[in-house]
Amino acid sequence: MNNKRVLAAVYSLRITGRNAGARELAARLGVGPKEARDELEKLSRLGLVRLGSKGAELTPRGRRAIKVVFIGGGFEVIHYGHLYTIEKARGLGDALVVSVARDSTIRKRKNREPLVGEGDRARLLSALRYVDAAVLGVEGDIYLTLEKTCPDVVALGYDQYHMEEEIAREATQRGMKLKVVRLDSPYPEIKTSRLLKDF
Repeated sequence: MNNKRVLAAVYSLRITGRNAGARELAARLGVGPKEARDELEKLSRLGLVRLGSKGAELTPRGRRAIKVVFIGGGFEVIHYGHLYTIEKARGLGDALVVSVARDSTIRKRKNREPLVGEGDRARLLSALRYVDAAVLGVEGDIYLTLEKTCPDVVALGYDQYHMEEEIAREATQRGMKLKVVRLDSPYPEIKTSRLLKDF
């Protein structure tokens, strides 16, 4: 089995607050518990994971062995523009973390109630095969979510208001080393706000 695939699974389980034991890893990877246990023991011998009472966790060396990509958004109505962005972002690394905007953030930015609650939006994104982990964002300071997930790459959607230079500068000031990229879209006309207007 590919070491990076297993390391990405351990990372994603831990980042969402779950144990990364053989049973959980087996379910995540679609293998049997014995195969998952053997993989964890192999990665432990290689110094890539530490085994403990809550299963595996990545060592610093294990974390450096994978590239984690981070994207964020409201994701109230999942459309093929979102799917394109998620797929492109996942292609930039070994694991994709999606930060889901809190309900309070949607209220503040959109001046309306969210169409779908934050928990349901996170569960929906978690079900997509390109998403390794969906986490709820931190209200107010987006950089706290970056500090929690420690991505190598932050991928911005083509129309997100965040500026690449601003994110890179703030991340550096907080001791994070990451690259910020702006993704394109073949579907610039497909936006949640436009879909809601047409509905």
